[in-house]
Amino acid sequence: MEKSSEINRILGATIRERLEQKEMTQNELAEAVGSTQRSISSYVTGKTQPPLDILKSICSVLEISIDQILMLPVYHYPYRIVKDKDELELLECLQGLNVANKKEFVRVTKQMRKLMK
Repeated sequence: MEKSSEINRILGATIRERLEQKEMTQNELAEAVGSTQRSISSYVTGKTQPPLDILKSICSVLEISIDQILMLPVYHYPYRIVKDKDELELLECLQGLNVANKKEFVRVTKQMRKLMK
């Protein structure tokens, strides 16, 4: 028996929870998204991942975003449009770092901001 991945378990748990909240059955969801109850059951149990088109439909029917269904943290920042070349360069520097180095980059940047005040 193949062991399900963490992302499959998260996806399944979120679908199950949302089905309960909407008082909807797996069969009703399957019909709404053009799939089978067996496939939906496989997603809910974490055995398989739905194809992207089915996942999109599931999100629409369950009134949930892709971020929510995957339980991804969502961070909003008001300045999404890069206003000048220096901002772009800063973002490019940050983008190329691994997680540990990003944390260090942020820590050092915060220290620099304190010094500049």
